[in-house]
Amino acid sequence: MIPTEGVMGKTMALFLPRKTKDYVLSGRLMDSFVLIDYDNVPYQFRRSGLADLARRVNAVLAPLVPGADSIFIRLYGGWYDSSGLTREGTRITQEIGQSFPLIELKNGRIHSRTSCEIASALIDCPVDIFQFTFRKRSGMRSPLISAKPQNCVSVQNCTVSAVARWSRRGCPEPGCPATQHDAFTYHEQKLVDTLLCCDLLGLAGRSPAPPVSVVSDDDDFAPALLMAARLGATVHLVEMRATKGRVYGNLFGRYKVKVVNL
Repeated sequence: MIPTEGVMGKTMALFLPRKTKDYVLSGRLMDSFVLIDYDNVPYQFRRSGLADLARRVNAVLAPLVPGADSIFIRLYGGWYDSSGLTREGTRITQEIGQSFPLIELKNGRIHSRTSCEIASALIDCPVDIFQFTFRKRSGMRSPLISAKPQNCVSVQNCTVSAVARWSRRGCPEPGCPATQHDAFTYHEQKLVDTLLCCDLLGLAGRSPAPPVSVVSDDDDFAPALLMAARLGATVHLVEMRATKGRVYGNLFGRYKVKVVNL
């Protein structure tokens, strides 16, 4: 553990994995990294808690990485706003402190140890915290295209078209100067996907490279997964809705990216 200066001067403790020279990719000693796109995880996998999610992921990956005795899980999300840790970031951090590390015993001896942390910095530069990764924006994300839903109970009074007009121009009432930026706000995550991709490639570039698994259904990670595999790393993709394996199955197979379902 190392103390670092975090957002708003708060002291944070970050867990650092073993140095590269300690990696052994055969026998009983091996580090394995699991990068989880947390906001992409469906509610049915999150509602039972982080420990259960970690056990599910470990169970799926165990046959693929049979020698892993130290498993490092990183959770990617918009953990910081302008004031520091968000409410969700604080909750997740507290749950990690209460639930981890997970110790698996076999025949009375420690078989594996699973650690968990929020990804708030590059894995190779843990003291440089990325702040403001959860931001409030005015307006609407993008223009909407409307279609009358067939199961609407009041087609004549349906407000779908009005919502679409709000997203394109502003208030649908004639003469009203209000725009979408006056009426709507939303939150967005920044740097999160890029941070995961950078960590994936950073781990793949180590010598020797540890096994790395990405847990996400987001197609945006496909190029980074292929590049990590091309660098020679053992790369796994854990899907939760089984979509990318079908779309990019040929590419993943060619680059030897193993796709499994949670």
